[in-house]
Amino acid sequence: MMNDGRLALYLHIPFCRHRCSYCDFNTYTSLGDLKVSYTDALCREIEQVGRLAGGERPCHTIFFGGGTPSLMSPAMLGQILQSVRRHFALTDDVEITMEANPGTVDGAYLTAVRQLGINRISFGVQSAIASELVLLEREHDFPAVIAAMADVRAAGFNNFSLDLIYGVPGQTLESWEESLRAALTLEPPHISLYCLTIEPGTPMNRWLGNGRIQPPDPDLAADQYELASQILADHGLIQYEISNWARPGHECRHNLVYWRNQEYLGLGAGAHGSANGYRYEVVKQPRVYIRRMANEAVGPFPLSAAVAAHHAVDRAEAMSDTIITQLRLLQEGLDLAAFQTRFGQSLDDAFDGTMSQLVDWGLLAVGNGRLRLTQQGRFLSNQVFYRFM
Repeated sequence: MMNDGRLALYLHIPFCRHRCSYCDFNTYTSLGDLKVSYTDALCREIEQVGRLAGGERPCHTIFFGGGTPSLMSPAMLGQILQSVRRHFALTDDVEITMEANPGTVDGAYLTAVRQLGINRISFGVQSAIASELVLLEREHDFPAVIAAMADVRAAGFNNFSLDLIYGVPGQTLESWEESLRAALTLEPPHISLYCLTIEPGTPMNRWLGNGRIQPPDPDLAADQYELASQILADHGLIQYEISNWARPGHECRHNLVYWRNQEYLGLGAGAHGSANGYRYEVVKQPRVYIRRMANEAVGPFPLSAAVAAHHAVDRAEAMSDTIITQLRLLQEGLDLAAFQTRFGQSLDDAFDGTMSQLVDWGLLAVGNGRLRLTQQGRFLSNQVFYRFM
């Protein structure tokens, strides 16, 4: 685990007003009455893990994910951030992101959370096309997105991101381009694009089984991805990661922690973390999480009383994690000398010539001591990653 001593904190908020048709995240639509007790439990977990860390470890990014964090009141979010500040040392330039859905926030709410120190908003827009939003079972329309962006700027946010989904059943290259260009009229400093995956147990998976929708077309999705890459580049957004584009200086610093395989704490029901040589996951069910957090942690750092499973990361897993995460960074790539220094072996020796073979196939390229995916490799990234697992 590459580590400069600083930590990133992921804080999971599991509440939603409505569960979208494609969603398989750890979210709940009927547990809103638990918000107060959940907030208290999350603060206890922050305190426990902070104590296990043995002092105020520096924290440089905080990410409220979900679920829908914007369903939490500013007072609840303020209580959580106060607990973080009490048990961790926030850097002067700390990035604090909150995920939000259009239609769940207004100007007064955004002003209040901005005053708490939250300085980045990530909006789940998904599409500008009404029929696609209906299929995805999103509760907002695109005019709500436009209104939310006006409120975001008025509240003093100059750092925000918009999420869009491609590969949606019934989506065409033309409708995808329409969504992209509509989002770009809002001049976002950051855009994330995700290819739809139909997960088991979701309504969309049932619709696929009963013929209500057709399976996504992977060739069309590839064309949509390529089109997006061209359009976003034309608008001055740099593709710094497989699914993420940003104007210079607006890359998501929290997510860079994941892709650089650095230490992060996952706190809250269903969160995952990686620190001190451990990977771990917190119990999923919010009621169970609240009960578990009435207990004392037995450690070691970073394992709170609510951790459901954990394991020590061995050398083979550490090597694979380092390669797979850092190859996602298209500009930065993997530092080959740093890999050899850390593991005492070159990447090509560690994986029996796999790197050289993938370079010969045109999927990877070496330049300035770094290994990067080629343009072709971006489209076949999962196959590349599989070779290093």
